[in-house]
Amino acid sequence: MSFYFGDILPYLPTMLEALWLSIWVTLASFAVGSGLGVLLSLAKTGPSRIVSVIASAYIEVVRNTPLLVQLYLIYFGLGQVGVNLSPLWSALIGLTLNNAAYTSEIFRAGFASVPVGLREAGSALALSRYQLFRHVVFVPGLRGIIPSLTNQLIILFLYSSVASVISMEELTAVLLNINSDTLRTLEVFTYGAGLYWLTSALIAQGSRSIERVMFRW
Repeated sequence: MSFYFGDILPYLPTMLEALWLSIWVTLASFAVGSGLGVLLSLAKTGPSRIVSVIASAYIEVVRNTPLLVQLYLIYFGLGQVGVNLSPLWSALIGLTLNNAAYTSEIFRAGFASVPVGLREAGSALALSRYQLFRHVVFVPGLRGIIPSLTNQLIILFLYSSVASVISMEELTAVLLNINSDTLRTLEVFTYGAGLYWLTSALIAQGSRSIERVMFRW
């Protein structure tokens, strides 16, 4: 058997287009999911026991069920009761809700790492609850959170490949189609693995650069 990677080069633009869709879905899901994650972390540690129990239950259920099952429930399960979502919207919703559960624990741990003395100093300065969270808890806590958030972003990007099972034309789905056309599995998925690796490496490097700029102080 011979291996020739040149046969796959004509498909490279198609791969890059699908890669961009994977990146776009990942970034959108990460941005919205991280915002929900902050709210979930505050709800879990907040004064209301009912809200805390609901937030904790949501986090545990999402974190302890496979993303594939969650996507099936959204795409096929909701369709069974008349709520028909496109593969793109199903992937966006599924990845967002999944990411929210994971980032909520990242934020909770990061906020909890802020020294109690800083919180007490903020209270002594008569800061409002919002000011205390924004200036004393969120900003200092964010410095220790960014590496974990970067890992979560990379994991979410790699998990976006699961959306191929609901027919979203992201990178893995396109790789499968190209493989069916060419029957060159090794070559096709070597290109695909390279694109996934390169994108993940760029995300990690970008995160380190952002961290250096944001936290020069």
